Amino acid sequence: MSSSKLAIRQDMPPKGGYAPIHWKRYAPKRTIPGYFFFSAWVGGSIYCWSKMALMRFEHRINDHHEYFIRKNLYPFIWAEEDRRMVRARKQHEEDLALIGAGTDWDPHRRTLAQEEVWTAWSPREMRVLLTDEERVALGGSPSRYSVNDLYQNYMWQIDCHEDEAKAWLDKPTRMVGLNDRELGPDGSDYQKH
Repeated sequence: MSSSKLAIRQDMPPKGGYAPIHWKRYAPKRTIPGYFFFSAWVGGSIYCWSKMALMRFEHRINDHHEYFIRKNLYPFIWAEEDRRMVRARKQHEEDLALIGAGTDWDPHRRTLAQEEVWTAWSPREMRVLLTDEERVALGGSPSRYSVNDLYQNYMWQIDCHEDEAKAWLDKPTRMVGLNDRELGPDGSDYQKH
């Protein structure tokens, strides 16, 4: 049988032709949409604003309560301060009595206030003058209050401010600059008081 007599089947396009080839790539969008960011911003803003409003309300309530607490505690604070001042003054008089033993010194004498009406003690009249060792050496008994309890830890007993004020008043340059002093025609310091 010759080759010309064989049945040959050849694939042909279907009727109507082939479908179009999808040669273009359609990649799906994988970014977060804008409305999601906007919704998150609005929600976060509302949440933060509400928390801030609640915090400010709590602070106002706490400040209101703290005012009355402090107002009611003031009498106790003032009374404790008075008790500390009395203890410091008593310790000061005991130290003066030990220091001035055998003399006519009156430990109850007011040295810095000579008015007829009683005035508050100055810091110098409430200082702890002796240590426990010095009190025992002078024949006294140790104190239950140390220097730290009655003097060093309380600003109302610190008297260095008086010395600083006096030193400032005594300075010839208190009213002018340190290097701006003018001398008179004869070279004298006419600004000095």
